Amino acid sequence: MNKKKLYELIKDIKETLVLLDKALLKLHEIKDEDLNTLIKSSIKQSFLEYFILIENFTSMCLKELKIYKISDDMEKSLIKMNDNKIIDLDILNFLNDYRRYRNRIAHVYKKPSIEEIISFLEMNKDKMNEVVKIMTEMYANC
Repeated sequence: MNKKKLYELIKDIKETLVLLDKALLKLHEIKDEDLNTLIKSSIKQSFLEYFILIENFTSMCLKELKIYKISDDMEKSLIKMNDNKIIDLDILNFLNDYRRYRNRIAHVYKKPSIEEIISFLEMNKDKMNEVVKIMTEMYANC
């Protein structure tokens, strides 16, 4: 696996999580509605960015295992990651849920609501960090 590319991916995903944390914190602190609208937009963009980085990581892993197929959708790719013991069933289910949210954002105008996204993020912060841990352990073993 390209260790430098994985390092950059880990750096980017950590930065995205820091931005998400800051935005979520500021959303509760700031009362100005215009600023809150901008913060909510930032949360949505960071939400999407996290999944783009997960897609990149998945692609890297499957290419390394020589089982990557461009025709596979993300759901199939995540199942392959689980089958090859890169992610466990809990993370597979989390990432599939995340994928569904991402698809709803990308394909349905203003759906899901920002409140639904925030709730999902708050409930799954530990799983998001667990994925980073998996990436970091993989980097250490390259």
